[in-house]
Amino acid sequence: MKALGDIVRENIKELQAYSCARAEFEGTDVALLDANENPFASEYNRYPDPFQRELKREIGRLKGVEVSRLVLGNGSDELIDMLIRTVCTPRRDNIIVFSPGYSMYEVCGQVNDVEVRCLELDEEFQPGWNTLFDSVDQFTKIIFFCTPNNPVGNVVPLERIREVALRFDGIVVVDEAYIDFTDMPSAVTLQKACRNVVVLQTLSKAWGLAGLRVGICVADPELVIYLNKVKPPYNIGSLTQRRALDVLRNEADFLKKVEAIKRERKRVIEVLRDLPWLEVVCDSEANFVLIRCERFRELYDYLVEGDIVVRVRHIPPRLSCGLRITIGTREENDLLIKRLKKFGDL
Repeated sequence: MKALGDIVRENIKELQAYSCARAEFEGTDVALLDANENPFASEYNRYPDPFQRELKREIGRLKGVEVSRLVLGNGSDELIDMLIRTVCTPRRDNIIVFSPGYSMYEVCGQVNDVEVRCLELDEEFQPGWNTLFDSVDQFTKIIFFCTPNNPVGNVVPLERIREVALRFDGIVVVDEAYIDFTDMPSAVTLQKACRNVVVLQTLSKAWGLAGLRVGICVADPELVIYLNKVKPPYNIGSLTQRRALDVLRNEADFLKKVEAIKRERKRVIEVLRDLPWLEVVCDSEANFVLIRCERFRELYDYLVEGDIVVRVRHIPPRLSCGLRITIGTREENDLLIKRLKKFGDL
């Protein structure tokens, strides 16, 4: 593969990033007269730490990665956009995504005026490994993998991703938003051999912080330098940093809830597979289950009438007539099951 510096856009390499004096020290017992803030003390009158040092140290401890490899974003969506802006030249470069998959890769590519090459997953909802590079050219800068896949819930073998990364001259992004619900190892394990592998994770799913919007990027320190040039200086607010730290320091509660979701996932799948009118109930390594039913529109409306909201996932040609159902609390899942059983009697 190319050197990471050769993948980054020339204007980003030459960019003089926004600089704030607050980034140059970590002390607190000083007169802060640098940022034109309101000087009268309140809980939030000061700008947040632009590099989220304390939060990164805690995330690094939990994930087993050095702080120098971390960039945090306002959700993973901001990180996806930052990656595209850092390496893709508008109206020249392209990215590769897979369908069905997470649609924000394509949206961010389009917003940045970058060609999106969307490849269909195969019948097992895996990338076509033997044909993938038929769509790669000298202007392909990023290949996105989502594992466990959204909306299917299956995992992509890390060895396959490794083979792609070793052969590819661009960035391989592995989106692991649902990694905490599976026993599969993280693609972070590939980064020693493959400097071009970038891993995205989040505090929105298993950690239960969707409302705070904290995305995690684990990348080679050289690429992190360029991403920090592109990153807005205060993209993670003080309240978010403090609340996220409180939650991350209670790992026992996190593990307890993840195990409860996994148990409920198993129970829900077993019940769904006993419903004869459901054509397909997919295995899942995430916190949701994909079902397929010819009457999916009717079923969706019926669930909404019963105050249950699920997600329609009708994405032809590979995925049709699908509904993605998030695993809720036991009480919510019981309500869902009861409603589904009644639908079968209609």
